[in-house]
Amino acid sequence: EYDVVGPADPVFAVAGEDVILPCSVKPIISVVDMRVEWFRPGLKDSLVHLYEDRKDRNTEQIESYRDRTKLIHQELQRGNASLKLSSVQVSDEGLYKCFIQSKSWYDAVPVDVRVE
Repeated sequence: EYDVVGPADPVFAVAGEDVILPCSVKPIISVVDMRVEWFRPGLKDSLVHLYEDRKDRNTEQIESYRDRTKLIHQELQRGNASLKLSSVQVSDEGLYKCFIQSKSWYDAVPVDVRVE
């Protein structure tokens, strides 16, 4: 049984700087062949970052996140699906979800981002 885990506390980000939104699978398993979706629940167009079929697929991504999101592909082999968000904006504040899906299971975890 695998679980997607995130930070227990809000992630504090500084406007203009980069931040890592933690998300990983325990016990450790490669997520290279899984679907990893970061989204903002409650927003109509909610996609922040999508990785599927071993590629980033961000055509449907929220416009304000264009070219600012990154999954570290080597880290995916270690079950780490943390999202790097560059040049943080005030509008980035709020709730995110990290959703991971394989052929046999899926799980998601919330990540609360506060911008200082």
